[in-house]
Amino acid sequence: MWPITFYKIKDRSMEPSLMDGDYILSNNLLYLVVDPSIGDIVIVKHPIKNKKIIKRVYSKKDKKYFIIGDNIENSDDSRRFGEVDKSSIIGKMIWHISKRK
Repeated sequence: MWPITFYKIKDRSMEPSLMDGDYILSNNLLYLVVDPSIGDIVIVKHPIKNKKIIKRVYSKKDKKYFIIGDNIENSDDSRRFGEVDKSSIIGKMIWHISKRK
């Protein structure tokens, strides 16, 4: 695992915070020493599909996290597949590069 990873946003589930086509950097080592906090934007292994998703931590209970997209009406998130384990969380967004001018 790389300590920092570069991702391109490829959907609209985090709008208006992150737009389709924006870029982010993820710290992939942080959650080895601390737990995600409510409000963190995280990169997660989708629990059903073979892909990574970007969501916001909405609530947590022990090592389970309820994650949702900021675009409530257009997000595949914990409302559909349930809470995710901490082990499914890859990293925390640490930098956002907007395509907006």
